[in-house]
Amino acid sequence: MARSDPAAAVSARPPGPPQSRRIAAGRILLWIACVPLLLYLMLPALIVVPMALTKGQFLQFPPIWISLHSFRDFFDDHSWVDSALISAKVAVLAVVIALAAGVSAGLALHGSSFVGKRAVTAIILTPIVVPLVVLALADYLLFDALRLGGSWVAIGLAHGLLGTPYVFIAIQTSLVGLRPALVRSAQSLGAGPLAVLRHVYWPTLRPGVLSGMIFAFATSFDEVVIALFLQSPSATTLPIRMFNSIQYDLTPKLAAASSLLLCFAVVVLTAQAVLMSRRSAEG
Repeated sequence: MARSDPAAAVSARPPGPPQSRRIAAGRILLWIACVPLLLYLMLPALIVVPMALTKGQFLQFPPIWISLHSFRDFFDDHSWVDSALISAKVAVLAVVIALAAGVSAGLALHGSSFVGKRAVTAIILTPIVVPLVVLALADYLLFDALRLGGSWVAIGLAHGLLGTPYVFIAIQTSLVGLRPALVRSAQSLGAGPLAVLRHVYWPTLRPGVLSGMIFAFATSFDEVVIALFLQSPSATTLPIRMFNSIQYDLTPKLAAASSLLLCFAVVVLTAQAVLMSRRSAEG
Protein backbone atom coordinates (compact mmCIF):
# COMPACT_ATOMS: atom_id res chain seq x y z
CA MET A 1 0.00 0.00 0.00
CA ALA A 2 1.55 3.32 -1.12
CA ARG A 3 2.19 5.92 1.56
CA SER A 4 0.84 9.41 1.04
CA ASP A 5 3.26 12.31 0.98
CA PRO A 6 2.60 14.58 4.01
CA ALA A 7 3.95 17.66 2.22
CA ALA A 8 1.65 17.07 -0.76
CA ALA A 9 -1.29 16.55 1.57
CA VAL A 10 -0.59 19.80 3.38
CA SER A 11 -0.21 21.75 0.12
CA ALA A 12 -3.45 20.28 -1.20
CA ARG A 13 -5.47 21.53 1.76
CA PRO A 14 -7.57 24.65 1.23
CA PRO A 15 -6.22 27.78 2.86
CA GLY A 16 -7.15 28.07 6.51
CA PRO A 17 -8.95 30.97 8.16
CA PRO A 18 -5.75 32.95 8.95
CA GLN A 19 -4.54 32.72 5.34
CA SER A 20 -7.99 33.64 4.01
CA ARG A 21 -7.98 36.70 6.27
CA ARG A 22 -4.58 37.74 4.95
CA ILE A 23 -5.78 37.37 1.35
CA ALA A 24 -8.91 39.39 2.10
CA ALA A 25 -6.88 42.07 3.87
CA GLY A 26 -4.50 42.25 0.90
CA ARG A 27 -7.41 42.74 -1.50
CA ILE A 28 -8.85 45.49 0.69
CA LEU A 29 -5.48 47.27 0.77
CA LEU A 30 -5.23 46.92 -3.00
CA TRP A 31 -8.64 48.55 -3.45
CA ILE A 32 -7.72 51.30 -0.99
CA ALA A 33 -4.59 52.02 -3.04
CA CYS A 34 -6.24 51.78 -6.47
CA VAL A 35 -9.49 53.68 -5.95
CA PRO A 36 -7.85 57.08 -5.23
CA LEU A 37 -5.54 56.57 -8.21
CA LEU A 38 -8.49 55.77 -10.50
CA LEU A 39 -10.37 58.80 -9.23
CA TYR A 40 -7.32 60.97 -9.89
CA LEU A 41 -7.09 59.62 -13.46
CA MET A 42 -10.82 60.19 -14.00
CA LEU A 43 -10.74 63.72 -12.57
CA PRO A 44 -10.30 65.48 -15.96
CA ALA A 45 -13.29 63.59 -17.37
CA LEU A 46 -15.37 64.41 -14.32
CA ILE A 47 -14.69 68.09 -14.98
CA VAL A 48 -14.73 68.28 -18.80
CA VAL A 49 -17.94 66.34 -19.45
CA PRO A 50 -20.12 68.45 -17.11
CA MET A 51 -18.64 71.61 -18.62
CA ALA A 52 -19.76 70.40 -22.05
CA LEU A 53 -23.33 70.14 -20.77
CA THR A 54 -23.57 73.74 -19.60
CA LYS A 55 -26.33 76.09 -20.67
CA GLY A 56 -23.94 79.03 -20.72
CA GLN A 57 -22.00 80.41 -23.68
CA PHE A 58 -18.64 80.30 -21.91
CA LEU A 59 -16.68 77.61 -20.10
CA GLN A 60 -17.23 77.68 -16.40
CA PHE A 61 -17.15 75.28 -13.50
CA PRO A 62 -19.46 74.39 -11.93
CA PRO A 63 -21.58 74.54 -15.08
CA ILE A 64 -25.09 75.87 -15.53
CA TRP A 65 -27.00 72.61 -15.95
CA ILE A 66 -28.06 71.17 -18.37
CA SER A 67 -28.02 71.55 -22.19
CA LEU A 68 -26.64 69.88 -25.30
CA HIS A 69 -26.19 73.11 -27.24
CA SER A 70 -22.38 72.82 -27.16
CA PHE A 71 -22.50 69.53 -29.08
CA ARG A 72 -24.98 71.04 -31.55
CA ASP A 73 -22.72 74.05 -32.00
CA PHE A 74 -19.75 71.74 -32.54
CA PHE A 75 -21.40 69.81 -35.37
CA ASP A 76 -22.86 72.99 -36.89
CA ASP A 77 -19.41 74.60 -37.08
CA HIS A 78 -17.80 73.40 -40.31
CA SER A 79 -14.32 74.39 -39.17
CA TRP A 80 -14.48 72.04 -36.19
CA VAL A 81 -15.97 69.19 -38.21
CA ASP A 82 -13.39 69.65 -40.97
CA SER A 83 -10.59 69.57 -38.39
CA ALA A 84 -11.99 66.34 -36.96
CA LEU A 85 -12.11 64.78 -40.44
CA ILE A 86 -8.55 65.92 -41.16
CA SER A 87 -7.38 64.39 -37.88
CA ALA A 88 -9.09 61.13 -38.82
CA LYS A 89 -7.42 61.06 -42.27
CA VAL A 90 -4.05 61.91 -40.75
CA ALA A 91 -4.44 59.18 -38.12
CA VAL A 92 -5.43 56.54 -40.68
CA LEU A 93 -2.41 57.37 -42.85
CA ALA A 94 -0.16 57.33 -39.78
CA VAL A 95 -1.50 53.92 -38.72
CA VAL A 96 -0.88 52.44 -42.17
CA ILE A 97 2.71 53.73 -42.23
CA ALA A 98 3.40 52.71 -38.63
CA LEU A 99 2.01 49.21 -39.20
CA ALA A 100 4.02 48.70 -42.39
CA ALA A 101 7.26 49.88 -40.78
CA GLY A 102 6.75 48.46 -37.28
CA VAL A 103 5.56 45.01 -38.32
CA SER A 104 8.29 44.67 -40.95
CA ALA A 105 10.98 45.71 -38.50
CA GLY A 106 9.63 43.41 -35.79
CA LEU A 107 9.55 40.39 -38.12
CA ALA A 108 12.98 41.15 -39.55
CA LEU A 109 14.63 41.39 -36.13
CA HIS A 110 12.76 38.44 -34.56
CA GLY A 111 15.09 35.55 -33.89
CA SER A 112 18.00 37.18 -35.71
CA SER A 113 21.42 37.85 -34.25
CA PHE A 114 23.93 40.12 -35.94
CA VAL A 115 26.40 42.82 -35.11
CA GLY A 116 24.60 46.12 -34.68
CA LYS A 117 21.15 44.70 -33.84
CA ARG A 118 20.93 46.84 -30.72
CA ALA A 119 21.89 49.91 -32.74
CA VAL A 120 19.13 49.16 -35.28
CA THR A 121 16.60 48.73 -32.46
CA ALA A 122 17.73 52.01 -30.91
CA ILE A 123 17.27 53.80 -34.24
CA ILE A 124 13.73 52.43 -34.55
CA LEU A 125 12.91 53.65 -31.03
CA THR A 126 14.50 57.06 -31.61
CA PRO A 127 11.19 58.95 -32.22
CA ILE A 128 10.17 58.16 -28.62
CA VAL A 129 13.42 59.58 -27.19
CA VAL A 130 14.00 62.63 -29.39
CA PRO A 131 12.10 65.74 -28.20
CA LEU A 132 9.01 66.48 -30.28
CA VAL A 133 10.21 70.01 -31.02
CA VAL A 134 13.34 68.63 -32.68
CA LEU A 135 11.29 66.17 -34.74
CA ALA A 136 8.82 68.91 -35.66
CA LEU A 137 11.57 71.22 -36.90
CA ALA A 138 13.21 68.42 -38.89
CA ASP A 139 9.85 67.45 -40.43
CA TYR A 140 9.13 71.07 -41.30
CA LEU A 141 12.46 71.50 -43.12
CA LEU A 142 12.12 68.15 -44.90
CA PHE A 143 8.56 68.58 -46.16
CA ASP A 144 9.17 72.19 -47.07
CA ALA A 145 12.03 71.03 -49.30
CA LEU A 146 9.73 68.37 -50.79
CA ARG A 147 6.96 70.95 -51.41
CA LEU A 148 4.61 69.02 -49.10
CA GLY A 149 4.46 71.57 -46.28
CA GLY A 150 1.01 72.62 -45.16
CA SER A 151 -0.75 69.42 -46.28
CA TRP A 152 -2.41 66.76 -44.18
CA VAL A 153 -0.33 64.14 -46.00
CA ALA A 154 2.84 65.64 -44.54
CA ILE A 155 1.33 65.52 -41.04
CA GLY A 156 0.29 61.90 -41.60
CA LEU A 157 3.78 60.92 -42.77
CA ALA A 158 5.35 62.59 -39.74
CA HIS A 159 2.87 60.94 -37.38
CA GLY A 160 3.57 57.58 -39.03
CA LEU A 161 7.20 57.96 -38.00
CA LEU A 162 6.07 58.87 -34.49
CA GLY A 163 3.81 55.80 -34.20
CA THR A 164 6.29 53.26 -35.60
CA PRO A 165 8.10 52.61 -32.29
CA TYR A 166 4.84 51.79 -30.52
CA VAL A 167 3.89 49.25 -33.18
CA PHE A 168 7.41 47.82 -33.10
CA ILE A 169 7.30 47.37 -29.31
CA ALA A 170 3.86 45.71 -29.50
CA ILE A 171 5.04 43.34 -32.24
CA GLN A 172 8.23 42.46 -30.37
CA THR A 173 6.17 41.71 -27.26
CA SER A 174 3.80 39.47 -29.21
CA LEU A 175 6.67 37.54 -30.81
CA VAL A 176 8.30 36.67 -27.47
CA GLY A 177 6.39 33.38 -27.29
CA LEU A 178 7.06 32.39 -30.92
CA ARG A 179 10.11 30.16 -31.30
CA PRO A 180 12.18 30.63 -34.47
CA ALA A 181 12.30 26.83 -34.76
CA LEU A 182 8.60 26.82 -35.70
CA VAL A 183 9.32 29.15 -38.62
CA ARG A 184 12.20 26.99 -39.80
CA SER A 185 10.05 23.86 -39.48
CA ALA A 186 7.30 25.39 -41.60
CA GLN A 187 9.83 26.45 -44.23
CA SER A 188 11.42 23.00 -44.30
CA LEU A 189 7.98 21.48 -44.96
CA GLY A 190 7.57 23.61 -48.07
CA ALA A 191 5.62 26.61 -46.75
CA GLY A 192 6.26 29.79 -48.70
CA PRO A 193 6.71 33.25 -47.15
CA LEU A 194 3.00 34.09 -47.36
CA ALA A 195 1.99 30.74 -45.85
CA VAL A 196 4.48 31.19 -43.01
CA LEU A 197 3.20 34.71 -42.39
CA ARG A 198 -0.43 33.58 -42.38
CA HIS A 199 -0.25 30.31 -40.44
CA VAL A 200 2.77 30.80 -38.16
CA TYR A 201 3.23 34.51 -37.55
CA TRP A 202 -0.29 35.94 -37.84
CA PRO A 203 -1.95 34.07 -34.91
CA THR A 204 0.80 35.40 -32.66
CA LEU A 205 0.89 38.86 -34.23
CA ARG A 206 -2.82 39.69 -33.97
CA PRO A 207 -2.78 41.07 -30.40
CA GLY A 208 0.33 43.12 -31.14
CA VAL A 209 -1.08 44.47 -34.39
CA LEU A 210 -4.32 45.49 -32.66
CA SER A 211 -2.49 47.16 -29.77
CA GLY A 212 -0.07 48.86 -32.14
CA MET A 213 -2.93 50.22 -34.25
CA ILE A 214 -4.62 51.69 -31.19
CA PHE A 215 -1.42 53.27 -29.88
CA ALA A 216 -0.46 54.67 -33.29
CA PHE A 217 -3.96 56.07 -33.87
CA ALA A 218 -4.12 57.64 -30.41
CA THR A 219 -0.63 59.10 -30.75
CA SER A 220 -1.48 60.69 -34.08
CA PHE A 221 -4.93 61.94 -33.10
CA ASP A 222 -3.59 63.53 -29.92
CA GLU A 223 -0.34 65.02 -31.25
CA VAL A 224 0.01 68.83 -31.25
CA VAL A 225 3.63 69.91 -31.64
CA ILE A 226 4.41 68.38 -35.06
CA ALA A 227 0.97 69.29 -36.37
CA LEU A 228 1.53 72.87 -35.20
CA PHE A 229 4.71 73.11 -37.29
CA LEU A 230 3.17 71.49 -40.38
CA GLN A 231 -0.32 73.00 -40.28
CA SER A 232 -1.93 75.32 -42.80
CA PRO A 233 -5.41 76.88 -43.06
CA SER A 234 -6.49 73.83 -45.09
CA ALA A 235 -4.72 71.30 -42.84
CA THR A 236 -5.62 72.08 -39.24
CA THR A 237 -6.09 69.05 -37.03
CA LEU A 238 -8.59 68.88 -34.19
CA PRO A 239 -5.97 69.22 -31.40
CA ILE A 240 -4.64 72.38 -33.09
CA ARG A 241 -8.19 73.71 -33.37
CA MET A 242 -8.67 73.03 -29.67
CA PHE A 243 -5.35 74.68 -28.84
CA ASN A 244 -6.35 77.80 -30.75
CA SER A 245 -9.76 77.77 -29.08
CA ILE A 246 -8.11 77.85 -25.64
CA GLN A 247 -6.26 81.01 -26.67
CA TYR A 248 -8.87 82.93 -28.63
CA ASP A 249 -12.34 81.36 -28.39
CA LEU A 250 -12.97 79.70 -25.04
CA THR A 251 -16.48 78.36 -25.65
CA PRO A 252 -18.25 75.13 -24.59
CA LYS A 253 -17.46 73.70 -28.05
CA LEU A 254 -14.00 73.00 -26.69
CA ALA A 255 -15.43 70.90 -23.86
CA ALA A 256 -17.78 69.19 -26.33
CA ALA A 257 -14.82 68.19 -28.54
CA SER A 258 -12.95 66.91 -25.48
CA SER A 259 -15.97 64.88 -24.38
CA LEU A 260 -16.36 63.34 -27.84
CA LEU A 261 -12.69 62.35 -27.87
CA LEU A 262 -13.07 60.85 -24.41
CA CYS A 263 -16.11 58.82 -25.49
CA PHE A 264 -14.25 57.63 -28.58
CA ALA A 265 -11.30 56.49 -26.46
CA VAL A 266 -13.60 54.62 -24.08
CA VAL A 267 -15.34 52.84 -26.97
CA VAL A 268 -12.05 51.82 -28.59
CA LEU A 269 -10.52 50.53 -25.36
CA THR A 270 -13.71 48.65 -24.50
CA ALA A 271 -13.75 47.02 -27.93
CA GLN A 272 -10.10 46.04 -27.52
CA ALA A 273 -10.77 44.51 -24.11
CA VAL A 274 -13.74 42.53 -25.46
CA LEU A 275 -11.74 41.21 -28.42
CA MET A 276 -8.79 40.26 -26.23
CA SER A 277 -11.04 38.45 -23.76
CA ARG A 278 -12.74 36.52 -26.55
CA ARG A 279 -9.43 35.47 -28.06
CA SER A 280 -8.06 34.40 -24.68
CA ALA A 281 -11.26 32.38 -24.10
CA GLU A 282 -10.95 30.74 -27.51
CA GLY A 283 -7.29 30.01 -26.88
